[in-house]
Amino acid sequence: MALEPTVLTPKRIHDLLLRHYGISSTAAERLPLGTANCYRITDGEKSYFLKEFQSDFGEDDILREVGVIEHLAAHGIPVARFFSTLDGAWLVHCEGHLLALSDYVQGITYGYDNMPACRLADLAAMLGRLHTALRDYPLPVDMGRDWLNTFCAERTAKAYDELIALAQHRRADPHTPQILHDLAYKKALAYRLEQYKRYYDGVTYCSTHGDYQGCQLIWQESGIRAVIDFSSARCLPVVWEVMRSFVQSCERCRQSAKVDLDALCDYVRAYRQYAPLTPTDLAAMPYVYLFQLARSRYGYPQYLSGESEDANALLQFATWRTDMCREVESRAQEISAALLCT
Repeated sequence: MALEPTVLTPKRIHDLLLRHYGISSTAAERLPLGTANCYRITDGEKSYFLKEFQSDFGEDDILREVGVIEHLAAHGIPVARFFSTLDGAWLVHCEGHLLALSDYVQGITYGYDNMPACRLADLAAMLGRLHTALRDYPLPVDMGRDWLNTFCAERTAKAYDELIALAQHRRADPHTPQILHDLAYKKALAYRLEQYKRYYDGVTYCSTHGDYQGCQLIWQESGIRAVIDFSSARCLPVVWEVMRSFVQSCERCRQSAKVDLDALCDYVRAYRQYAPLTPTDLAAMPYVYLFQLARSRYGYPQYLSGESEDANALLQFATWRTDMCREVESRAQEISAALLCT
């Protein structure tokens, strides 16, 4: 679901790689991965992964990713390492976008809703290994106390009102009734969120991937071959990354927007074989997940503005996330109680 049109063409890719890396590309295949524009590059012998970051990514963000990857590689975590340019730089500038070249890891990949259930335990275990390797690695804190204190129900509701007004000007769009229904629910939910802030008290924070899920891994028959894309790496509540990675990777969750509670408990058990979770973490998990998900409008503005190449996919994702808010809000107490028994 690329958020921005690419600034690259096959010829421009060839010229950039030759000038900056000394690589003469013979083919460039665009890959349907993530929110950036990504390419598989070949030079006749070797394959490379070229990533064109969104325009709002700065050099510091990407250099932070390079540092995380190098740290993880030194701790035995399988990752795709970056290549430096002929001048020793990690990044190339192109029309307001930053480009980076890394290893292309051959293997099995999954989309957002087709990862086999048998892979979930490996996914959870690798997240536990990542958190153990990154426990003392310094990254900016997100979703911390300062962020929590910025929440204002009135301001959040107003943001949804603005989207509702946009949607009301698109009455001919067959998706508009569903969009208006979703936005009305999330506006009402905003006024219920204040009660969930207390669940952040005492939860464990750890440096982490930031966008961990099945589609961010390269698989082989025997397990995981590499974890990719650490561009969102931050220090976050551990339970946010655990629950988010589960619901966005579990096939049943992605297809029905329902929490498979037995599978979630198994996922948490597999994670805890490699990293700890406290009773406070377990009790808070659904509430921390719901609080962040409810605040996010992601997908609706992109669809309503028509500025994304993947507007329909983004709307589908936004609708799924809203349905997941409904599901978690209605079952939070049940989920919390089950997790405390793992």
